[in-house]
Amino acid sequence: MIKNLLYLFLFVFSLVAKASEIIVLNSEMYGIDHNKKLIVSNNSVESLNVIYPNLKTVISLDVNYTFSVPVQTIEVGSPYEVVHSGNSQIYTLYFTEFPLIHITTPHTIVDAPKVWASFRLTESNGDSILSDIGIEYRGGYSQTLAKKSMEIEFWEDNTGEETVDYSLLGMRSDDDWNLQPMFNEPLRFLSKTNNDLWRLFHTIYYIADEPEAVNGIKMTYSEMFINGDYRGVYAVSEKIDRKQLKLKNHNGAIRGELYKGDQWGNGAVTFNWVGPFDNNSDVWDGFEYKHPDEEINWSNLYNLVDFVKNGTDTDFYAQYQNKFHLDNMVDYFIFLNVLRATDNTGKNLYLAKYNTNEPYFYVPWDLDGTFGIIWDGSQQNITTGLLTNKLYNRLWLDCSENGFREKLQTRWNSVKETIFNHEFLMDMFEENYDYLLNNGVYQREEIAWEGYLTEFDHLDYMSSWITNRLDYLDTQFNEICAMNVSDILANNTKMYPNPATDYLYFKHNSTDKIEISIYDLQGKLLVEAQSESAETPITISTLKNGIYMVQIKSGNNHVQTQKLVVTK
Repeated sequence: MIKNLLYLFLFVFSLVAKASEIIVLNSEMYGIDHNKKLIVSNNSVESLNVIYPNLKTVISLDVNYTFSVPVQTIEVGSPYEVVHSGNSQIYTLYFTEFPLIHITTPHTIVDAPKVWASFRLTESNGDSILSDIGIEYRGGYSQTLAKKSMEIEFWEDNTGEETVDYSLLGMRSDDDWNLQPMFNEPLRFLSKTNNDLWRLFHTIYYIADEPEAVNGIKMTYSEMFINGDYRGVYAVSEKIDRKQLKLKNHNGAIRGELYKGDQWGNGAVTFNWVGPFDNNSDVWDGFEYKHPDEEINWSNLYNLVDFVKNGTDTDFYAQYQNKFHLDNMVDYFIFLNVLRATDNTGKNLYLAKYNTNEPYFYVPWDLDGTFGIIWDGSQQNITTGLLTNKLYNRLWLDCSENGFREKLQTRWNSVKETIFNHEFLMDMFEENYDYLLNNGVYQREEIAWEGYLTEFDHLDYMSSWITNRLDYLDTQFNEICAMNVSDILANNTKMYPNPATDYLYFKHNSTDKIEISIYDLQGKLLVEAQSESAETPITISTLKNGIYMVQIKSGNNHVQTQKLVVTK
């Protein structure tokens, strides 16, 4: 009897001992924000559940934390209440599959110059990178937000005199990287998904000569701590540069070229204006000069803009396919309009040339204001209208064999069956949404950023928006095109006065009515009207002082776009 009781006691004791074993985590695979009382670990839960198969009561981090409710099986994305053994305060513990980034610096991070920091990135498989970095804030509007966009540069040491390349998270090897906050995206997935979509859709035309060239960027989710402060989800992002595009280097003369557009209004970036340039400056009317580093010479770009802005119709339609890569122009126009990327007609794109005597092509960038969202993150439920610029206004009129409209129609009717359809697009968005949701990211974003509430109904809004947008584009892209150069010349319409106050008049040769649409600079339709003759006024008394875009559609579906200045 005594022996049996002893065996029973030993058996129960062994169960208790096993039940109270302490879970020990890799010190590089968790972060603790003591102010927010938040712990995030990317230790593999599969491994932890195998190593610690019994009821889990204690986890060892900087100190021991006791689970308020013992846990049998740890799950990714689930919040666990744990109690700090030193001060008895309650913390929330999460496990995530995302890489964890820890940045530590004694300096204040500013918008240039870069300041020194220590950087550690650890993946859930245990792979880790530890390096000195220089870090600074980047962007324009994003710097006004609480959660800021950052740029980092890997340094050999804390002086920053030499840089070092690292390959991050399966992406390219480089010393320069962007850390994107996605703070103006309701569900934190638009930029990444849109860049994935572009790379699926478009292949750079010289890929046979440059197998590693990529017309676009990769982005990978991560979670970040800065000086122990949890900052939420960030996307680690490659950069658009000569290296990404494999543009030809300067060899005593300019070969490859790269320019970044950072304005989308009525200047050179949208081919609406051409003015003097200064080769001592790396900016010219909305363009930033990016490559080559050895020489700044705006002549080539100036001549290109002048060709589009001022070239005769005869010259333009005879020569434009030598100056622009037509398949790229078609793909970017489709992409721009499927996304309705209102901030990407001149701003937030790159214009590049691979080599001397090669055509120019577009590269997209900063794809957050899309699919019914504009640059500030607010919904803009507009699904009609084509986004365009002066170049695309002229390309739209090319109805020749193998011209822009024919290529556009053929390409659209192909990709709408594979990529640009409701099912495929929503699958991409839902996959990213589920990944963020299942990892508990939205809960932690609400903890990290006061006032942020996850808009769980945003996917339904996007689904409806995509349906309406694709239906509209299908009609527009398949519209019968019968314009020729003589039609273009015959349908030239003049708008006056400009600047205007209360009324506009249109002088035109068309025997039919012309249709007038007036948009603000965010692409919102404000006025729709018709003009039968030059004596018919169009009322604009509701418009405030500012700059607007006027779209004029006349006979034979000829479309012009002109700038309107309203002064009261």
